Amino acid sequence: MNKIAMSAAPFRRTKSLSVAACALILGTVATSQAGVSDGVRPTDRVSVLAAFHQARQAVRPSGGGFEARNDGQRWTSQFDGRGVTVMPDSGSWTWGLELVRYGTGEHRVFATEPAAARGEGSKLTYEWSPALEEWFVNDDRGLEHGYTVHRRVGATPLELELRIRGGLEPRVSGDARDVRFVDGDGRTVVSYSGLTVFDATGKNVPARFDLVDLHLRLSIDDAAARYPLTIDPVVQQAYLKASNTDGGDTFGYSVAVDGDTAVIGAYGERSSATGVNGNESDNSLFSAGAAYVFVRSGSTWSQQAYLKASNTDSPDQFAFSVDVSGDTIVVGAPLEMSLATGVNGSQGNVAPAVGAAYVFVRSGSTWSQQAYLKASNSFFGDEFGTAVAIDGDTIVVGAHKEDSAATGVNGNQADNSELDSGAAYVFVRSGSTWTQQAYLKSSSNAALPGHAGDNFGASVAVSGDTVVVGAWDEPSDLTGINGSGGGAAVGSGAAYVFVRSGATWSPQAYVKASNTDVGDEFGWSVAISGDTMVVGAPWEDSSATGVGGNEADNLTDRSGAAYVFLRTGSTWTQQAYLKASNTGTLDSFGSVVGVDGDSLIVSSPYEFSNATGIDGDQSDNSASGAGAVYLFTRSGATWTQQAYLKASNTESEDRFGYSAAVSGGTIVAGALQEDSSASGVGGNEGDNSAMSSGAAYVFAVADLDGCPGAGQPMLTAPASATSSWGIQCPAPTTSCAFGPVILFGECSPIALPVPPPIGCGVCGLLVNPSWGTLSDGAVVGPGLLPGFTFCVQCGCVANAGCIDLSRVLEIVVGP
Repeated sequence: MNKIAMSAAPFRRTKSLSVAACALILGTVATSQAGVSDGVRPTDRVSVLAAFHQARQAVRPSGGGFEARNDGQRWTSQFDGRGVTVMPDSGSWTWGLELVRYGTGEHRVFATEPAAARGEGSKLTYEWSPALEEWFVNDDRGLEHGYTVHRRVGATPLELELRIRGGLEPRVSGDARDVRFVDGDGRTVVSYSGLTVFDATGKNVPARFDLVDLHLRLSIDDAAARYPLTIDPVVQQAYLKASNTDGGDTFGYSVAVDGDTAVIGAYGERSSATGVNGNESDNSLFSAGAAYVFVRSGSTWSQQAYLKASNTDSPDQFAFSVDVSGDTIVVGAPLEMSLATGVNGSQGNVAPAVGAAYVFVRSGSTWSQQAYLKASNSFFGDEFGTAVAIDGDTIVVGAHKEDSAATGVNGNQADNSELDSGAAYVFVRSGSTWTQQAYLKSSSNAALPGHAGDNFGASVAVSGDTVVVGAWDEPSDLTGINGSGGGAAVGSGAAYVFVRSGATWSPQAYVKASNTDVGDEFGWSVAISGDTMVVGAPWEDSSATGVGGNEADNLTDRSGAAYVFLRTGSTWTQQAYLKASNTGTLDSFGSVVGVDGDSLIVSSPYEFSNATGIDGDQSDNSASGAGAVYLFTRSGATWTQQAYLKASNTESEDRFGYSAAVSGGTIVAGALQEDSSASGVGGNEGDNSAMSSGAAYVFAVADLDGCPGAGQPMLTAPASATSSWGIQCPAPTTSCAFGPVILFGECSPIALPVPPPIGCGVCGLLVNPSWGTLSDGAVVGPGLLPGFTFCVQCGCVANAGCIDLSRVLEIVVGP
């Protein structure tokens, strides 16, 4: 390790209030202004600086003010010394804001002219007074807007009054945390949202928007706040509708996302089109079904393709299930009627509810069907395609009503003596050719030898060489992993793990809840990412809330739960028991689960609150069946709820969260019974003239824990003011061009997402250049004061567009 003598430089916590109103225009995401100190050796410094500053969109002087070009949003922002005006490349609208006054009551100060305006990189700052700064940050995802209040101005609440520029009409959400600006047709053009304020301890500070005399007023109840405040790092990025919206289409019944590609299924869609981008307007085939592909550029989503089966028919329910991996999409149609077997067989309609799955691939921006998948033992009523999952060149398809009495892998498919026992089928691709690799069934149990009615295959998931299959009606009363014997607990449910070695699959684990009970339906939903598995039980009954609560009381009927399991080697153990933060009767928390690295989502499509957006009021319960999605994140082995997500247009019975998916920093949630007649992206959410047309909502999420699987810096000995101790970086999760390096600085109140091109990490500290940045490791000698507190984070340049950052370690120097 390189050695350094670290001086006891003064550590000053800022005594200012950072009020981040965060103008999240068309889904902007809050970004940190991370920097790199002069302590990096020259070769390191060039690479690190290049990664930090590449593709940043700078604010430049223009016509006595400043200007910032935003290619991701296709607009230009002009700053005239009083405020900002946004002008799109095309379109007849303009939009902007300017500060009019701030403070409260008799202490209200008129904002006449800033004392200074300065542009630094992608950030513009107006210095209104010694008490107040206003700032804007421009990046691909939009324009972030906030304020820093250095000292209290009058009594609470703090109020900021803004004049609205342009001709768009403001509409404040029901919970007063979001403002949509709509054009004359009611179409949302600009979203100014995400008003969630945290203090330095992470406490949520009450804040709201109001319209007063055509001005926008931002009120913050800062009486008990500790400075500084910052914003919630989760924001809604898009409101998606079908290109051919119609009542009863159930757009959002199924969703999937991978990177910048989202797929939304609408099994009730009725056109007779076939293939890709056919005629979507005829409505002649009830429940034929369709899938819609959306792609993101910057933060802007647009529809890329409209997918239909190659043998469209009624009521096939094409897109009852969907999944996506890279440039490949798989779509299930469980009521499709051909009796073909294997891959690319005859597509004639001869038997009800046999089921099929369809594989589509993308070349450039063009999609085409690559394969038509059928079970190796197709039979009427099996509903092959009820569930689908894909990872790379492996697809899993569930058929929860398949009837054979086989157990394990590749057993006898032909006997049909166990009605609705269920099966799952694994397909693999070589080049462009798909073949069936395995036929999976539940494992045997001597105490309960029959599997009729288990519904094995009702949910499936795949990650690498591991497949998880849920059987929500499995009836044993066992708990935990790989139990045997026991008695009956009808409908308690189970999940089964299979692993692949070469081309051979074998069972690895039989998984039950830690509080198995009759009717819990454990296994209704399953998800897996690497060695982390999540299983949902939407009819579990405890009244616990949060993580690790009392799971035994059964006082809240069908509130639901989710269970997290971790694999070490080949051994699985339960890591967490998750409940909603607002557990309620019949909420069905656990109906959908998803996991990607250390981010996990659980949906509750029957949840009752009338909140909208992010972290709204969970307690009102005035919108039955509105639905919610909960985001949990893991640090070490500890899971915590990070966000409570609701639709931007919450209404009773919309079923927000009936489907949900997570990929990296993106969450997509479907609401199959949402009623607006809008079409495309960002339309009018409020008209309710197309009953159960359905919608999907995209949220951008800050990765608060570094790269998936990333470790944390370690101390070689306790931090001491009188003896030597060291800091050592964990092994990076990706190959480094050099490094790792250690970044020193002040601890950030929350971890802030690092903007592109550093998309694989976060900035959990405020880098202090005077403290230096070192390569590899560091030995710290005596001399720091007891109680001195700082943070360190390790990172390496993984490639030209990514810095792999560890988690942040807070260090408190002892005696």
